[in-house]
Amino acid sequence: MQKDNNAVNGDHLWMETSCSGELCYLGEDTCLLKAASAPRRKCAVCKIVVHSGCIEQLEKINFRCKPTFREGGSRCLRDNILRHHWVHRRRQDGKCRQCGKSFQQKFFHSKEIIAISCSWCKQAFHNKVTCFMLHQIEEPCSLGAHAGVIVPPSWIIKVRKPQNSARRKKRTSFKRRTSKKGLDESKWRPFMLKPLPSPLMKPILVFVNPKSGGNQGAKVLQMFMWILNPRQVFDLSQGGLREALELYRKVPNLRILACGGDGTVGWILSTLDELQMNPQPPVAVLPLGTGNDLARTLNWGGGYTDEPVSKVLCYVEDGSVVQLDRWNLLVEKGAAQQEEGTQKLPLNVFNNYFSLGFDAHVTLEFHESREANPEKFNSRFRNKMFYAGAAFSDFLQRSSRDLSKHVRVVCDGTDLTAKIQELKFQCIVFLNIPRYCAGTMPWGNTGDHRDFEPQRHDDGCIEVIGFTMASLAALQVGGHGERLHQCREVVLTTFKTVPVQVDGEPCRLAPSTLRISLRNQANMVQKSKRRTSVPLLNDPHAVPDRLRLRVNRISLQEYDRLQYDKERLRDISIPVGIVVVRGDCDLETCRLYIDRLQEASFPLSSEKQHAVCRLLVEAGASLEKTNFQKNMFTARACLSVSCAGDVPTYLICRQDFFSFQLFF
Repeated sequence: MQKDNNAVNGDHLWMETSCSGELCYLGEDTCLLKAASAPRRKCAVCKIVVHSGCIEQLEKINFRCKPTFREGGSRCLRDNILRHHWVHRRRQDGKCRQCGKSFQQKFFHSKEIIAISCSWCKQAFHNKVTCFMLHQIEEPCSLGAHAGVIVPPSWIIKVRKPQNSARRKKRTSFKRRTSKKGLDESKWRPFMLKPLPSPLMKPILVFVNPKSGGNQGAKVLQMFMWILNPRQVFDLSQGGLREALELYRKVPNLRILACGGDGTVGWILSTLDELQMNPQPPVAVLPLGTGNDLARTLNWGGGYTDEPVSKVLCYVEDGSVVQLDRWNLLVEKGAAQQEEGTQKLPLNVFNNYFSLGFDAHVTLEFHESREANPEKFNSRFRNKMFYAGAAFSDFLQRSSRDLSKHVRVVCDGTDLTAKIQELKFQCIVFLNIPRYCAGTMPWGNTGDHRDFEPQRHDDGCIEVIGFTMASLAALQVGGHGERLHQCREVVLTTFKTVPVQVDGEPCRLAPSTLRISLRNQANMVQKSKRRTSVPLLNDPHAVPDRLRLRVNRISLQEYDRLQYDKERLRDISIPVGIVVVRGDCDLETCRLYIDRLQEASFPLSSEKQHAVCRLLVEAGASLEKTNFQKNMFTARACLSVSCAGDVPTYLICRQDFFSFQLFF
């Protein structure tokens, strides 16, 4: 999807598809290609399928994809209402929203359109006049079950590129001259965000690394584009991580979902450090990598198992925010002069662990083999098999048997070198999180061990562990390494070239002195133990299918006099009627229903009616930001603050052209 000034609202996002059996969306009358073998493309955003040769025909009938932003013109800024994006379907799962009956599924591909569904809120209706009515075409859309995490198109504004209207005059001097206009043009961005704060909104920014997890990354990318606004989903292989974070940095309650391995998470955290975002948005993890130790620590599991992304979004929205220590690695050149190895680590910050010796040598072999033949490493299972083979080969060769003779380790002033040489460790790990090497727990349970505290990833301490070949093998059956120290600062000196790895990124490090110290703490999202597939939106009550709102009217003078006495306001207000809305209906849609009831009960001239509606929206928008309104975003939230079993009262305070609306 285009992120620049050439982006066109409503453009489809075409992907190659192998579903050759699906009929072209245009139908027999309009479709240009009748051959069953003709190549097809599928829109990742609205999921329609057309022949590659019918795309131009689709543009002629003006069937656009769902809008993902709004234009920057003044007229477009006034129209903030998001309407449904209705799409015809020949196959549809679930039940009709109107009649509650299932959609009839054909054994063969049917040419009949059986359903009409919205690609935003995912509501679906039978293609019958009794189920889908004409007035629903122009109804506002509530964005459905995931309204709390979707970035509405009205927030994203396309900015026109500034134009130079006057010609530049000829210059007789070659001195540099600054121009305010030039500075403005250099800072110009094609899009800007104007979010509307609400405590019930937790927008999720999704970053997907398609290279992680074989083909899983590309599949996950399309699934998130279908459920969310595509402009909040980013493909990291196309770049744009920094630009995306800069665009969304002012969005309140923002959360980030990193879809990839632990390296992808570290990349995002480092970029957040560079941007110095305050507050820093918490980061959740959808594990697509090989080890996924950080994801395991935060309860996200060791790998993605094709769980519905709808559930994943619920977990991200409801997860608790925890702290993760991050550690600096400072390398100083050693005294020994050798040509072999490098003085620069692949990363200067680690989140999981830093290690040297046997495990780093195995990781280095895997890394070098993957760089030489990337096509052989497109499966998580194959990657693990290679790791096992490389580890067995190194075990036989004993490549790290002399490691203890060539290192010096000092933790918080305590020299551990003698103990390391005595036990002849072949691997030393500096561990920040409990998990290591694809899920093992090398620190183990300290239990009654008084010398050490239980391991935590937010205590500002790092665990130092030594391994022999026997203890490394025991890890796979629940064993642990030799606990050496819990400290806040480490000075590590190597006297020969040794293999090291930083969060799974290996290299051969020349003789050096490394200093490990606490850098900062990052906000992370820990997956809740409770499993639910329904978004909670911070509301423990179930969402009703229909919500009845009682509408009353009251004069402005009476409202000013009794605004703090809700019971008196209810008693003296004049009943207007009752409107019935959906349980997940937003405040803007409720206003439209109330406007219709108001027009039917108290008809006004067209001029006055326009003024009332205009001031009505403006007054309501300002009221939503007050403590009295408590930022109630949905009709369901309004129901939760009313008495059990009562119908919420909607008051209209009205005098001449002024109208005020308020939920109680």
